[in-house]
Amino acid sequence: MTGAYYRKPFVSGRGLLVLAAVVLVGLLVVLGLPRVSFMRKDVSQKLVLYLEDIRPAGKLVLLTATERYSASKEFTAQILAILHLSAKVEISALADTSYYVDLQDAKQWSAVWNGSGKTLRLTAPYPDVLLPAVHTDTIEVRTEGQNLLTNAVFRLKKEAEAMRSQLSADLEQRARESLGDAELQDKIRASLADLARSFCSSVLHVRPETVLVGFRPRAGRSDPSSSSVGAALPTFGED
Repeated sequence: MTGAYYRKPFVSGRGLLVLAAVVLVGLLVVLGLPRVSFMRKDVSQKLVLYLEDIRPAGKLVLLTATERYSASKEFTAQILAILHLSAKVEISALADTSYYVDLQDAKQWSAVWNGSGKTLRLTAPYPDVLLPAVHTDTIEVRTEGQNLLTNAVFRLKKEAEAMRSQLSADLEQRARESLGDAELQDKIRASLADLARSFCSSVLHVRPETVLVGFRPRAGRSDPSSSSVGAALPTFGED
């Protein structure tokens, strides 16, 4: 007579790992843990650390250009008053201008990696300019509608050279206004996209097919469309 017997089910070690993984996924779904948000935060933090490492000064300079800017009417009137001259003139000079984005506030940065589309979506602070470095030997004085004696033009140039620091501060506003130029916007965006690709290769160990670059609205402006740069460079927010 053959007796009945109970056969204990056998579960392999691999099967246990699969079972544990299923249980973990189920817990994540039930608890609603935002895994995607964790991934986004992790990539954003890594990006900021990467940029701080290569640009430890706290300002990420993306583009440097030499441009000729005209001084404001206020600055010109100040020089004319010092020299006791009455004339319509334009004072201009070449200046080296550096455009940068701030690295000090990590919350202003966002990097989202889409593995399926191999796309990095990057949001950076609104760009700004450093104080322009004026080339004093390029200062020009042009008269408008009347002629000035050569001696008077020479005195105006010398006075502008002596007021180099004030002239730099004055031209800073002219340079900041140039952020609305479409060609300049494209160059700034391209420079940041190149850095983002280097970040993906060296830190994430992936090669993005697409890098989307956007800037947050300028400080004090809640509407991205009111920003001259925001109109050309898409502004992305946190999801």
